[in-house]
Amino acid sequence: MSTPPFVELPDGTTVDRWVIRGTQRAVMHAGMREARDWVVLVPGFTGSKEDFIALLPILAEAGMGAVALDHLGQFESEGSDRPEDYAMDRLAEDLAAVTQAAADEFGRRDRPHLLGHSFGGLIAQEAVAAGHVRPASLLLLCTGPGALPRDRWGELPDLVAALDEHDLATIWRIMRDLDEPGSWSGISPDVASFLERRWHANSPVHMRECALLLMTAASVTDRLAPVVAGGLPTTVVWGSEDDAWPIESQSRLARELGAEAVELLGLGHSPNAEDPARAAAALLLACRPTG
Repeated sequence: MSTPPFVELPDGTTVDRWVIRGTQRAVMHAGMREARDWVVLVPGFTGSKEDFIALLPILAEAGMGAVALDHLGQFESEGSDRPEDYAMDRLAEDLAAVTQAAADEFGRRDRPHLLGHSFGGLIAQEAVAAGHVRPASLLLLCTGPGALPRDRWGELPDLVAALDEHDLATIWRIMRDLDEPGSWSGISPDVASFLERRWHANSPVHMRECALLLMTAASVTDRLAPVVAGGLPTTVVWGSEDDAWPIESQSRLARELGAEAVELLGLGHSPNAEDPARAAAALLLACRPTG
């Protein structure tokens, strides 16, 4: 899971809840009213808006407002008990609705930039390919063209099976028992407490359905490539130590989209949490600010 470097809200950063598809959705934002440009930040599976908590103040200082979101059933957003509500096209429509809600809330009439991380990158690709969102630019961070290859599924099948038999509290205890000794030694107590609280707050249906999507989601490259070719600046960014989608898969995605490709040396699957300054620099470069 993506581990934020801290969880105390920076000055100027606010958490709100907006009604999307009849449910309360949690968002974190900074610098939205005064910024020359803005970006919507889409987290991955087992993550949340807090994955970008260190990124927001850096972007705001650079004149880039930002809104990060929790998906349906993720952390502080209300969920649904209906599996069909977590279909990829519904999550993509939700992303569009959050984007529009942000524009309305802050009086923005300019198009936002869009960053999707990991599973959030799959949602972002679907949202753009389907025409739900027309961003000023698209950045795909540590994500692939579709489902993870089978040899990268890791514990996803076990998680899906466990969710059919156990509650999230029991699964958390099982995962902690299986952790390598010392694997949490570098995590501060407040962040460790947050990670446990976030896990318990998730909807089990959200967890199950999104895990299944990570194993089954179809590629949308054929639908997305014409949008990119039509003038959408697109960048694919990955950490050189990323252990989710293979590097070659991410590099190939960039080639097939005709997108810029950027490798962040020494970073893994969550550059936004591991080195927020470098992740922010890559985003600001990819966004090509217009103001």
